[in-house]
Amino acid sequence: MEIRRLRYFLAVAEELSFTRAAERLHIAQPPLSLQIRALEQELGAQLFDRSQRHVYLTQAGRHLFERARDILAAVEAAKAEVRCAELGDVGMLNLGYASSAMFTSSLTSAIKQFQSAFPQVLLTLHEMTSLDQLNALHYQTLDAGIVRKTDIKLPKGIMIEEWYRTRLVAAIAHDHPLVKKRTIGISDLRAQPFIMYPRESGIGLYWQVLRLCTSAGFRPRIAREVQELTTIVGLVDAGEGVAIVPADTQSIKLPGVSYVRLRDEGAFSVLYLAYRERDRNAHLHGLMSKLRRNAGAPPGAPAEWGSRHRNRLAGQPVKR
Repeated sequence: MEIRRLRYFLAVAEELSFTRAAERLHIAQPPLSLQIRALEQELGAQLFDRSQRHVYLTQAGRHLFERARDILAAVEAAKAEVRCAELGDVGMLNLGYASSAMFTSSLTSAIKQFQSAFPQVLLTLHEMTSLDQLNALHYQTLDAGIVRKTDIKLPKGIMIEEWYRTRLVAAIAHDHPLVKKRTIGISDLRAQPFIMYPRESGIGLYWQVLRLCTSAGFRPRIAREVQELTTIVGLVDAGEGVAIVPADTQSIKLPGVSYVRLRDEGAFSVLYLAYRERDRNAHLHGLMSKLRRNAGAPPGAPAEWGSRHRNRLAGQPVKR
């Protein structure tokens, strides 16, 4: 259905006169009549009863009249929104994040600041594994992601940069003797059952814990594998074992769980920003700026910050 014909129909329906409608539209009456007939043929329905003196809407015409105003109003609104989007006034962004990242105040603060600064931009958040985020970036269903490094070759054109780093801590039952220490080594947990993320989940923390244990000369005895961080801490509370988690996890407070800092070299948790190298979304820069500032990046990022922290990953392996 042509928008022009719908406009012509609405003019005739409001004026109930082809002559007055033609004058209003600044066209001759015969072309107007031809366009209305063409619309009737397209719809397979007569829209007007015509006589020598009067024009009336048919039942089908009255139904279309009710819809036509809404349709044309929606078309005009869409045009205005597209023009605003071109000028950067409105838009939308899709941000993915690893589930544990939402415990990081740097992320939640950046989201609030962005939404306050850009209220006209719809920011949709998606909890996803790092692997799923990288695939979504490749297929352009995400604009940016908060990921942990994964042991795969990233798609061409996807970039990551170190964004946020915090210490790792051991979540231990509150009555365990190790809780009395200010810090412990990963080797102190050699005999303990571990609660960990599943290996196949694509969560980089699994491999980081494995490397720490290997460096200490043992392989962890994995008692349970679960996907959610809150469930991991809950299982520690239930006495199922110990867990190595980012320090931000200490916001999860359960009566039977204590957190002890790990002193091992490399016992830290890193989150990365992932995005497409040449993304043209007008609002992505604003979001990335808020994220970088909240993680302590200098105001001049990405140029200065990226030169030190960004990895170009076209086909390069990125270890978890």
